[in-house]
Amino acid sequence: MVELLAPAGEYSSFLGAINAGADAVYLAGNMYGARASAKNFTSEEIISAIKYAHLFNRKVFLTVNTLTKNEELENLYDFLYPLYNSGLDAVIVQDIGVFKYIKECFPSLDIHMSTQSVITSKEGASFYRDLGAKRVVLARELTLPEIKGITELGIETECFIHGAMCYSYSGMCLFSSFLGGNSGNRGRCKGPCRQPYVIDKNEAYYLSLADMNTIEIMDKLIDAGIYSYKIEGRLKSPAYSAGVTSIYRKYIDKYLENPKAEYRVDKEDIELLKKLYSRKSTGTGYYERVSSPKMVTIDKGAYLKVDDEIENSILEEYVNNTKKQPIDMSISALSNSKAILNASLSINGNAIYETVESEDIIEKASNKITSEEDIKKHIQKLGNTNYAINSLTIESNDGFVPASLLNNLRRELIEKLDKAVEEAIYGANKRNDGNKKSLNDLISDLDIDIRNSDIDSIKTNSYNKPVNRAFVDNFVQLKSVIDSGFFDSIVLGDDLYNSLCEKGLPETKADYYVRLPFIFRSLNKDYFVKLINYTSKDDKIKGVFVNQYDAYKLVKDNCFDKKICADYGIYNFNTVSTSINTELFDSIQIPFELSQRDINGIDYKKAGIVIYGKAPLMQTANCVCKTTGRCAKTQNNSKNSNKMNVVTKQNSYTYIKDRLGVEFPVRIRCNDSLCLNTIYNSKPNSLHKYIDDLEANNIQFFDYYFTDENGPDIDQITHDFEGVFDGQKVPKNPDFTAFHMKNGVN
Repeated sequence: MVELLAPAGEYSSFLGAINAGADAVYLAGNMYGARASAKNFTSEEIISAIKYAHLFNRKVFLTVNTLTKNEELENLYDFLYPLYNSGLDAVIVQDIGVFKYIKECFPSLDIHMSTQSVITSKEGASFYRDLGAKRVVLARELTLPEIKGITELGIETECFIHGAMCYSYSGMCLFSSFLGGNSGNRGRCKGPCRQPYVIDKNEAYYLSLADMNTIEIMDKLIDAGIYSYKIEGRLKSPAYSAGVTSIYRKYIDKYLENPKAEYRVDKEDIELLKKLYSRKSTGTGYYERVSSPKMVTIDKGAYLKVDDEIENSILEEYVNNTKKQPIDMSISALSNSKAILNASLSINGNAIYETVESEDIIEKASNKITSEEDIKKHIQKLGNTNYAINSLTIESNDGFVPASLLNNLRRELIEKLDKAVEEAIYGANKRNDGNKKSLNDLISDLDIDIRNSDIDSIKTNSYNKPVNRAFVDNFVQLKSVIDSGFFDSIVLGDDLYNSLCEKGLPETKADYYVRLPFIFRSLNKDYFVKLINYTSKDDKIKGVFVNQYDAYKLVKDNCFDKKICADYGIYNFNTVSTSINTELFDSIQIPFELSQRDINGIDYKKAGIVIYGKAPLMQTANCVCKTTGRCAKTQNNSKNSNKMNVVTKQNSYTYIKDRLGVEFPVRIRCNDSLCLNTIYNSKPNSLHKYIDDLEANNIQFFDYYFTDENGPDIDQITHDFEGVFDGQKVPKNPDFTAFHMKNGVN
């Protein structure tokens, strides 16, 4: 089974996609969708779309793929219930709290995990499968061999095949959020990656990826075992949705008809795809590469203008010429008898036959006989119905048949057909099992099959204050935090631990943890496993930090018996997600995007917050050093060493500037298998003004994320916070921000 999945940002786009051959369409209502700037659908329009799609055995998926706050989660039932009751096929979600809420309140509704969930491995896919997800939408950064390994699990997989690409792993981007309060995790991304930046005095579009266009490798994608092939573009025009869908439909069907034949795409179709709302530069994305400068549109990647003639032609064929269900009709309109109107059709293999008759008897015409043409004129007025006449048989004689009688018969018959079609589609499976639950009901009865069986007690320091945890990435930072004596726990970057583990870690009273790499994929699985094994055996290591559920699952699968702590990539936006993650992890993180008001509304346990540190704005699979031709990899030849043998060829910082001269640090981590850049905010968050409030909220861990800070920087920061805890004020520093703590995000 191969599914072609098309986008719709408005109803005409939906019609165009269905008429052009989409097996399913994904769309959003006025809330909870990750494209808030699209026109989107009213609930009435969604219900109409569901009924129309099901008429032709197609499906409708609803995006509910934003991180959701408590008050929004409480309103989700009323939003979803009429759609659920109308036969909505599936929802696409990111937030694990939303997942749990829908699973409990709408048990018959399929749930697909969004690409925002950053699923990059078999482990991640199996994590969500075990929770009850029907499908996983894989991260766009994966290569075909990686995807093939995941498809073998048996869970449905969905992959993007066409359209715009984010520079960051979707779901791990805070760039728009920190540059203006418009969160990509809340559907309001303003696309700062599409702006120019300066590197080494050269300005270009270093963070703007070329659009994806896989039409010429669709045979390879199908052979990889992907279930659903997704076209990006809910912000784009109806002509785009219909036109792109029609071309992919053509070549998917062509390949499936004869997989052994040479797969070739006509040049005119390649050119047409480029003309349909596409940037100047296109490529096949990451499917055939791990990263490449060729994927970046160094020059401004503006969209090409769609030719009016092409657009009008597509609209006329697929949008204006609405698809109808063919019906066969017959009418008997004989004098001295009641008129009888019949119709028959087939819905998804089910034969339907309906008949209606008039209340009054047709009288013999005293003047003008009603002709067959007159009867036909009134019966065939199917207008905005879902039906079109395939054949019409008329039996009449010398009667006078009033137009009102014919019109009433037609309307009555269409009403009966609509009910019969709905029964044929839903039948005994019509849903009536929606069950509204409060957030308290949900969290009081959590059933997490993969929970931690033994959660250790939380360590507090001698003053019964929150535990101060330092996150460090190099030896200079490590020495400074040890010398300060201020920190209760030290979290070592994995590469720092890798460089120290052979000779042993420095002595300190603080507890050591290791932070696993931000992204886990099969390409770096060997390293992850070795790292887990080393930390498991190292008596000085109390536990690890993970940034994805993928990594969590791997750690659990390797029988790790120390603490597993959630890093900032495990989101806790509402009471339900927080409760789930509290069961799974030994400590959790409060998201960067929550305000003090948001935090007050959640009963956090075992929770930490970044009290100081530069927020990670992007995690990227492409490398700005590669793009600018400055890749400085140096081969590590210690292949026979007893160390973990991660060939770290580059692990340093570079900087990019925006047009205002604001400088953003970029940490470069590249090796033989993968590139990973982390772009950080220009200013560090500092929540020193909120410490009393956070302590009152029982926040148990204060986290200090050190990135490009040097030893003197850390000494000053430590000194300032020691003063804060002693009741002193931190000297006013214009380089600090408490950005979201005050206002939150849209």
